[in-house]
Amino acid sequence: MESQDHGVGKQMSEARRERNLSRDELGSLLGITPEQVKLFEEDRERMPASILYRMAQIFKLPITAFFRQ
Repeated sequence: MESQDHGVGKQMSEARRERNLSRDELGSLLGITPEQVKLFEEDRERMPASILYRMAQIFKLPITAFFRQ
C-alpha cells in the first residue's frame, strides 16, 4: 500500500466516532458492509476513491481531511 494510503482509515475511524456512528450505520450510508468499514479503518484494504468521496460528503469534510497525519 502506498504511504499516502496509510492513515486514511484512522481518519475515517475518528470521523465516524466523533459523529457517534457505528460501523453498521456508516456501512449502510456508504453501501458497504460493516466488515468492509473495519478493513478500511484498520488500513488493511485500500479504499476506492468512490467510497472516499461519499464518506467526505456524509461527514461534510473535504477529502483532504482524511490525509492528515
